[in-house]
Amino acid sequence: MPSTKGPSVVLFSGGRGSGALTRQLITAPSISLTIAINGYDDGASTGEVRRFLADALGPSDFRKNASRLASILETCSPGLIDALDRRLPVGAVEADARQALLALKVAYPGLGLAVDHFLADLARGGRPFNFSDCSVGNLIFAGLYLECGRDFNRTVDRYAALLGLDPGLIENVTDGTNAWLIGIDATGRLLASEEELVDSSQPNTVQDIFLIDRPLLAEERRAIEANPTDAARLLAPRAATVSLNPRLAERIAGADLIIYAPGTQHSSLFPSYLTPGLSAAIEANLTALKVLVTNIQADAEITGSSAVNIIDRAVYYLKDRGRQATPTPCLITHYVINDSRTRASEGPYVPLGPVDAIEDQRLVRIGNYEDGVTGQHDALRVLAPFIESIQRRSHRRRVAVLLHDAGSINKVVQTLLEMVRGGISDVPLDVEVFYAGADTLDPAFVKRLPFGVTRLAADGAFAAAARAGQFDYVVLFESSGMYRGENIVSLAPHLAVGRLDAVWGSRRLSVREIEASYKFRYHSNALVGVISYLGSYVLSLSYLFLYRRYISDTLSAVRAVRASDALDPSIDLTHRRVNHLLLAKLMRRKADLLEIPVQFIPVSPDSVKRISVFEGIGSLAMIVWRRIRPK
Repeated sequence: MPSTKGPSVVLFSGGRGSGALTRQLITAPSISLTIAINGYDDGASTGEVRRFLADALGPSDFRKNASRLASILETCSPGLIDALDRRLPVGAVEADARQALLALKVAYPGLGLAVDHFLADLARGGRPFNFSDCSVGNLIFAGLYLECGRDFNRTVDRYAALLGLDPGLIENVTDGTNAWLIGIDATGRLLASEEELVDSSQPNTVQDIFLIDRPLLAEERRAIEANPTDAARLLAPRAATVSLNPRLAERIAGADLIIYAPGTQHSSLFPSYLTPGLSAAIEANLTALKVLVTNIQADAEITGSSAVNIIDRAVYYLKDRGRQATPTPCLITHYVINDSRTRASEGPYVPLGPVDAIEDQRLVRIGNYEDGVTGQHDALRVLAPFIESIQRRSHRRRVAVLLHDAGSINKVVQTLLEMVRGGISDVPLDVEVFYAGADTLDPAFVKRLPFGVTRLAADGAFAAAARAGQFDYVVLFESSGMYRGENIVSLAPHLAVGRLDAVWGSRRLSVREIEASYKFRYHSNALVGVISYLGSYVLSLSYLFLYRRYISDTLSAVRAVRASDALDPSIDLTHRRVNHLLLAKLMRRKADLLEIPVQFIPVSPDSVKRISVFEGIGSLAMIVWRRIRPK
């Protein structure tokens, strides 16, 4: 049966930059989503919580994503989400915070332990806390952090659970070790906190970012500001020792799609890519699509950057500042770049940059990915091609094989055995074989076969039976003894991917066998042999002339065709010229068709049905008519 497993997606995100992508992914019932975030935010109330706790990462982006997901999925009451997202008034003091938290504890008893832990720590710590414009959710997160024994990643799960979200939906990129983000801009100015990196009042061209183990002291700041070109060396002793979250590593290993989302690049996304072990985990997954989506509009920390600049910096940090020799396609398989040139004004849009400088143009997707004029991505337009590609890859196709013109049950059995010996069971397809005839196969024999077998009253009953089976492809195979059952196995792998519309077995591509066949069949009548030889080429050339596609063996009796074409009610699969009915239909709609060589055995014309000269003329007339008739 077809696989029901949906794609597994890992989305590297920040706070709000990937909202449209998140909504699209989380509402798709078949997708298993993991949102990977770092905790280096240190602005506003998040920074106050970090200073108060002293050893915790920032909760803000985790809180924002949890609220967004809970709202979309309706996993808790809207009132709880609103209460956690509410901010205390500007100028609020400790008494205001205690009153608000105790009221929240009464309204939502599930928050009680978190409230108690935070207020108890506040009372005994003797540390000041600035509650002005503080997010209530950040205070609850701080209480949960204390409740969880100061284990940050456990706290993320507990906070998500408060809102009814499953563990693992939101993951911290790291093991939870505390670290602080700083940067250097293009002028050498020190950006001593994440808050300074994203300060919209001072647009920055960030030169580099660093993760350190604690905020810089005044003398450290002065040393770096005095010698910014030596910042990396000066900061080396202060580098934070973080490692990849083991649970996220497992998600990456099993992912079908890894997305590097748009957002605040230097403050939210690039720092995640610096995590030791992350690039190795991504590189090790060879089957996943890995898509980098660049920003549509500019913000303060990518001032003056183009889409290509964003790509270059992402690769730079994923390769540990260029120190790793990992081939880029192992880390990023596709770049999605918004083209804003259709806008009347460039305004805040991120320009394309030198796209031609990207080494492999096969990886680049450029288009209008904006949802109207919102500055946000149209998530369906961005994601659909990749999701559909994964679903096609994971879908196990169903194939109906019709063994026609067998003449005897022994020939049917021989073909079935050749299919088994050829390895049909090793091909990821669900195969059902149909044959027509009065004789019935031994049930014990059929049971041992790795595919189902159905006897038809006549070949003409096949179409109705195949339509009922909802097959993806139909294989038409002449089982007269001229062709080998292994040829079906040769066709089958090309069907598993699902991209091709037809796979055509060509005797002419088997040069030695076709020459031997002509000598065997026409050794006593060279003139008939020449006519047959030239006539087959006339049919092939007619397709080249009429459809601009050369089919070397139009009379082949080994062919696989997409079921929607083969089972079209207008096509009679028992017709003597069924090949030309199928080829004309395929060629007219410019279908993707692959010809491969097939093995065959020269058989006496007395033993099998062969096309006559007059039938060949009729076939030529049919080809022409099918081309010129109105659609």
